[in-house]
Order: sequence, then structure tokens, then C-alpha cells
Amino acid sequence: MTLSLVGLISAYVLVAAMLLGVLVYSSLRWQVKAAVTAVTSAFYIVTYLSLPPLLGWPVTDPLPEKFRLLAVYVEQPDKLTESEGAIYLWVTDASQLAGKPVPRAYRLPYSAKLHETVLGAVAKLSKGIAQLGEIKEPEGGIRPIDNPGRLGQVSVPIEFYDVPDPLLPDK
Repeated sequence: MTLSLVGLISAYVLVAAMLLGVLVYSSLRWQVKAAVTAVTSAFYIVTYLSLPPLLGWPVTDPLPEKFRLLAVYVEQPDKLTESEGAIYLWVTDASQLAGKPVPRAYRLPYSAKLHETVLGAVAKLSKGIAQLGEIKEPEGGIRPIDNPGRLGQVSVPIEFYDVPDPLLPDK
């Protein structure tokens, strides 16, 4: 557990203790006291659910339309544990070329087609060839199901390209 997480939890405990002290000695009606306590408790849950994306855990948000691929981790489906599998991509948004783009981890549902595509990009990454990714919308806007046995499995249509060498001026 990181110091910032312990600090945040301590701050919430302190706020709750102060609120309890104020509510015990206030002359508010008990309905108002109960409502304030319920709202404070609800914010504990909201904070708990909001922290993982802030701490660097992969998000399920849509990928940027154009991105630079940094790393990949593939978790294949496992029938024994009933895991559906996932593909984790660490990318930076290619539209944020000015300054230093911040990497972000994304979790995509596993599909065999996406796994093949990602393996090709990983092979090039391991050879030192930087990769750009782009999400392609299929014709008709409908994505086909890769494996009819797994209903609802949708492949994210991603294409990877080699990053072109920068054109340097002649000396």
C-alpha cells in the first residue's frame, strides 16, 4: 500500500470523525444527521472505486484513435479457471505529440484476431522498431464476432504501422 493511499484513507477517517463529533453535538434533526452520514459513507465507496484508474491499473476506456504502442501483455482464456482472457496495451496518445505524452494502460477483451495482430507488433517492438496503432472502423460500422461460441466477443479493429524514421536535414 502506498503512502498516498494510506494518507487518503487517513484523511477520510479524520473527516468522518470530525463529522461525527459535529453531528453528535448539533441540534439538527436526526433525519438530516442520517442523510449527512449516508452521503459521507457513499463517498467512501465512490473514492474506493475511483482510485484504481488513478493508481495506474488498466482502464477499459476506448483506446485513442491513433496511439504509440509501448508494451503488451496477453492473458489467454483459460477454461479451467473460466477466465475470458484479456489483452493489455500500454500506449501513448499520438495526438499529444507536443510535450511528453503520458503512457496509459488499457484492457481489451481477448480475441484470437487481436492476439495475432498484437503479436506481430510485439515482434517488431522487440527488434527496436517503434509501432503506431490506429483503430479502424469496419465497413458498415458493425464488428464481426471472431468466435461464435463466445457470444459477444468483439475484436477491436487495430492496425499497427512502423514509425517512420525522422527526416533529418543534410549537414
